Order: sequence, then C-alpha cells, then structure tokens
Amino acid sequence: MKYSELNYKRIKIGEFKNYVDNLIVEFNNSSEANTQIEIIEKYQKKQKEFHSYSSIANLNFARDTRDKKAIEENLYYDNIGPEYSAIDNKFTKTINNSKFKRELVDKFGSHFNDLIEMELKSFDEKIVDILKIENTIKNRYRTLLANAKIEFDGKILNLTGLTPYMQSTNREERKSAYKKLDEFFKNNSQELDIIFDRLVQLRDQKAKILGFQNYVELGYLNMSRSEYGPKEIKKYRELIVKYIVPLVKKINNKRKEILGIDRMRIYDTLYFKNGNPKPKGGVEFQVNQAKKMYSELSPETKEFFDIMVNEELMDLDNRAGKSGGGFCTSFPLYERPYIFANFNGTDHDVTVLTHEAGHAFQCYMSRKQPINRYLWPTYEACEIHSMSMEFLTWDWMELFFKEDTEKFLFKHIAGSLSFLPYGALVDHFQHWVYENPNALPKERKEKWLELEAIYQPDKDYDDLSFLGSGGLWQKQSHIYQVPFYYIDYTLAQVCAFQFWIKMGIDKESTWKDYLKLCEAGGSLPFLKLVKLANLDSPFDEKVFQNVADKVDKWLDENSL
Repeated sequence: MKYSELNYKRIKIGEFKNYVDNLIVEFNNSSEANTQIEIIEKYQKKQKEFHSYSSIANLNFARDTRDKKAIEENLYYDNIGPEYSAIDNKFTKTINNSKFKRELVDKFGSHFNDLIEMELKSFDEKIVDILKIENTIKNRYRTLLANAKIEFDGKILNLTGLTPYMQSTNREERKSAYKKLDEFFKNNSQELDIIFDRLVQLRDQKAKILGFQNYVELGYLNMSRSEYGPKEIKKYRELIVKYIVPLVKKINNKRKEILGIDRMRIYDTLYFKNGNPKPKGGVEFQVNQAKKMYSELSPETKEFFDIMVNEELMDLDNRAGKSGGGFCTSFPLYERPYIFANFNGTDHDVTVLTHEAGHAFQCYMSRKQPINRYLWPTYEACEIHSMSMEFLTWDWMELFFKEDTEKFLFKHIAGSLSFLPYGALVDHFQHWVYENPNALPKERKEKWLELEAIYQPDKDYDDLSFLGSGGLWQKQSHIYQVPFYYIDYTLAQVCAFQFWIKMGIDKESTWKDYLKLCEAGGSLPFLKLVKLANLDSPFDEKVFQNVADKVDKWLDENSL
C-alpha cells in the first residue's frame, strides 16, 4: 500500500486500558514462562498499533501545520500519549515483577531488562498531566517556526526557503538573508523565551517529582543511556576542544584564503569562491539518482529504496506551512519507515536524503526484532546508521553533483568535522540550563556566548544584533523538543568517520559490518552495538585522536 492508503484510526484509550488490564491479570495468573512470553508478544502487537497511528498523526501535522484535521489528530495523540505511557508503564512493572524473569531475559536479552529498569525510574503516573502540557508547548515552538513568513527577493519565504540565499556567491546577499533570519528570531524572541522558560520549568518539575536533583539525570534516563553519564560526556567534550577545535580553525583559515576575506563572518558559509556545490536537479532528479545508487549499493538497499519510492514513503518538497527540518519516522504495524525533509536546492538535500535513508534502512532491516524497544536503538546508535550512510554512498555522489563531486566530498568531510564542536556546545549549554533551571533568558544567552568562545572561538556575528547577543541556540529545535539529544550526533559522527576510514581499506567488509549493525536494531546498548560493528568506542582518546588525524590528513591531501 501507498502511504495515503495506510489505515489510520484513533486508539480509544479506555478500551486500550481495559485490554492491557486483562493482559496483566492473565500474565500474573500464568503458571508457565512460555505463557507470559506469549502475553508479551500479544501486547507488542497492540503497542504497534498505537505507535503507528500516533506516528501518522504526527507526520500529517508536520506535513501541514495549518491543516485543521491534522492539528486535531495530532492534538488527540499528544493528549492521550501520556495516558498511554502510564498504561504501558503499568505493564512494564508487571513484566519486571515476573516470577519468570530469568526466562524472559533468556528470551529477549539482558538489554530488555536494562531498558525496563530505566523506564521505571523515569516515569510515574504523577507526571502525566505535566507531559500533556509539555507536548502542547513543544507544538507552539514547532508551529511558530513552521509558519515563518519572511519577505525576501520579492518572495514570501519560510526558514527553509531562505537557506539558498544564505549560501549565495554574493556576500551582501548572504548577509541580507542572515539579517532576515536575525529579524525573525528577534521579532519572536519574547514568545521563544516564554516557550523555553515553560519547558525548562516543566522538565525540572518532572525531575523533582521523580526524586531527582534536577532534570539532567532524568534526561539521561529518557535517552536510555545505560553505559555512560555526564562525567564521561564532559571528558568527551574536552576531547573535542583538544583535538577538533584547532582543526576547525585550520579549515576556516583555509576558507578565508579561498574566499579572499580577512575575517570570516557567520554569513560566510561558502567553501568555494564560485559557490558551494549543488545537486544538478530537484526532488524528482535526486530521487531517481538515489534509486540508481541504492540499486547498485546492495540487494538490501535496492529492495528497501524501491519500497520507499513505490509506496510513496517520502515527503521531500519544501512548502508553506510544512514543518522545518528532516526526520525519519516509522509505522511498526506496517513494518515501514518514512522519510521527511525539506529540499532547498543546496548540497544539504543530498546529505539529508542519505542521512534519513540511513535511519530508514536500519528501521527496515530490524523490523523483525521480537521486542518493540529493539526496533530502534538509542539515539546515538541511531545516528551511526544515518551519518555512516552519508559516507557509504560516496562512490555515487557523481550522480548528483557531476563535475562538482570533488567539491562536495571536501565540503562534506570538512563540514562533518566542523560540526563536532557545535554539537558539543549545544550539549554543554543544555547541561547548564537544567542545572540552573531558574536562569533568566538574558543569562542563558550570556552563557551561550561564553561557551561559544570555547567551542567556536572564530564565530563572528558582525552586526546581527539578536544572534550576536547569544540567541542562535533558539533556532536549534532539538534544544526545545528533545533535550540532551545532540551530543548523540557527535558520538555517531566519530563512529561514522571510522566506517569512512575502513571503506578506504575494504569496502565489502565495511558494508557487512554496517549491515550487521542495522539488523541488530536496538537489541544492544550503544557501546555494544559499536563493538558489534567492529568499531572502537568514541570515548577512547586514542581512537578519537586517530580519527582526527586521518580526517585532517585527507583534508590536506584533497584541498581544492
């Protein structure tokens, strides 16, 4: 079936509760482990219905944040989502108290038990009402950005539509586009601060109710991080400052030479004087090239991408009212992923397509995992699939960029490396925010600038008043929507760079390792998945240094 033909309905929360309550009675009265396993499997099927229908509601809202029906359905699932979590939590407690716990662990793996323990620590029915309010406020942020109307170049643009002008070969045009961005966030700064203040207070309140000192520990539990904590992340961020920040400065100095400028401003987004590489066609062209690429990469990717195209499981056009950014979601009831993006004619179109295809491919390859919690791994492991897919498809980039392929590859590597300090900056900032939940908006902006001086010391805002006053973070949706989900990108990037290095040695074995990683889904925690893929821990300083050295050497040898 095509996406438009998928069945959608509202789950009636009362009926769902009664169904689960009956399962719990049956579970507790069972006298054999196999009976309990069968009950868990029955629950898994019911759970897939909820996740699929709520994903469809959320996706339809993202596709058009102005559509009344989509708003209504998304709001419905936002409202019942916390109640569903309470019911799910009750069933999880029942599993945790099973008299056949050892047999359940033997069947589903020790990670299943670890995920259950983290979930039970991070949820209580007392926070259901707070979760409902939090969902509503997050949607206020999402809608605010999605409905941006910016007058520029005789057009009315959204934020995505402004992006190509921010990469213009004309420096003044780039600056003008950034001024429009600056004006939009300045004009909406009061609303942005109100939204974020409320989100921080709600999250701090949840943490206190659950017995935590602040939201940091709860945030880590919500991300299902079982192998490392804030101390390990702090040391990891220090590795980025030590090894990567100097390399980014080196890249920026090289770019200044290429562009013929003395000072690099925030609007100097080019890597080449005649402009950044662009794909040689729009959405249809790029999908056709991707279809050829994935048909040649492997039998598995051919099957996967043919399904994505034939069943219309992608929305790639940028249009008014559509939510910004890109993501991959899924409908486990139908064993299908979905790719959402906003193409704008820049090289980012290709990277976002391959990135989200990496997520979708993993989801497709792990669709038969026995436990719903295993369909997706934790976020930092998820991002290995996506960021590595960007590199694994390098041999086909000529299909998209033709004579500008070498420029794209250089920008891709340099940009991927340059991203690491920014990712660490976002993470450091979030730790401070939730350790200081009563900080004023002005204090948050001051802290952002203070941290920016550590991670991005070359940042120069010129005369952009709002962004230059520490407001840049407010355009980073993850900070509002999914707290602590950002360092994950950097951890995964270090792993993806390892795949990139291995590709230069043996492409066949590299692909096999990647495929094995995708098939495993979330059946293991992050570091064990890394080991399964024959990669080394990004927390290891020697590994980190080796990756930095290899990337730096490649950039020197391939400087254009």
